[in-house]
Amino acid sequence: TALLAACGGGGEEVASPPPATSGAPSASAAPAPRPGQTVATQAITFDGPRGRTLQGAWAPAATTPKGAVLVIHENRGLTDHIRSVAGRFAGSGFAALAIDLLSEEGGTASLGGDAEATAALAKVPPERFTADMRAGVAELARRAPGAKIGAVGFCFGGGMTWLLVASGEPRLAAAAPFYGPLPDNADFKDSKAAVLGIYAEQDQRVNASRGEARLALRRAGLTHTIVT
Repeated sequence: TALLAACGGGGEEVASPPPATSGAPSASAAPAPRPGQTVATQAITFDGPRGRTLQGAWAPAATTPKGAVLVIHENRGLTDHIRSVAGRFAGSGFAALAIDLLSEEGGTASLGGDAEATAALAKVPPERFTADMRAGVAELARRAPGAKIGAVGFCFGGGMTWLLVASGEPRLAAAAPFYGPLPDNADFKDSKAAVLGIYAEQDQRVNASRGEARLALRRAGLTHTIVT
């Protein structure tokens, strides 16, 4: 699909800091994280569309939440790097949920590797991605009541973030797609989200949809900034 093709699968991932630990908290309570620390994520499941169970990595805010963020992975699925992104948001005061968009396939970890995750994502219809992300927003609203909700995604996840904006999800207050292809005939008129679009300075492949994104945001009258 265009969402996957635009984000290639053969390159190396950008080096990242050590990942946050996944899984349930240990029986002995750990000290509360200090603001600015990476918060350890917890593997969770939550209700998805049509009775399905979704998986994700949850990181509660280290302080009173400033907001809540849905973190959307690249085309390799939910990796330790993406879990660490959720943990860093939490350390900065934002409750964060990194969703696994391969939950229906048993979860990213069950598939064996990056190539298998990418191939599995290529078979999923956009409608399922949208429904699962909206369920993720609902779970964030449940776990961080009253917090404004945003979404951030990277490459394939950037495309997913654009898709979520296009869905008109009413609880989405902000979105920060790191490039990613737009939905076909992108129409954001039903959204109320403020958008920060992150693009590249020199990578024309990444920037291919930048102009279209700017026009679609202007047509919808959304508050937005596009940066390179």
